[in-house]
Amino acid sequence: MKDLAGRGTTVLLTTQDLDEAEQLADRIAILHRGRIIVNGTLAELKQLLPPAKVEYVEKQPTLEDVFLAITGDDGKEDKDSDAHKAATTASTGSDKK
Repeated sequence: MKDLAGRGTTVLLTTQDLDEAEQLADRIAILHRGRIIVNGTLAELKQLLPPAKVEYVEKQPTLEDVFLAITGDDGKEDKDSDAHKAATTASTGSDKK
């Protein structure tokens, strides 16, 4: 379809898949109860909406956030060193630095 439209052929696509319409259509007509109620490009249709409302959501810390805050470890340490620490801890039961 994209190839046909790219060569100038008019393609009429009817779909209920709005993602598909958004990806494929140059112009969109919205039908409601058998009548075209609005048509235009996606950009023109988006201009019909009120401005987006910005909302802030409080982010709860993850266990990783807690770990990083407590240890001060930013994760940039050498991977070989981390593996050595894990092996030392596993074999001795203590954390040697």
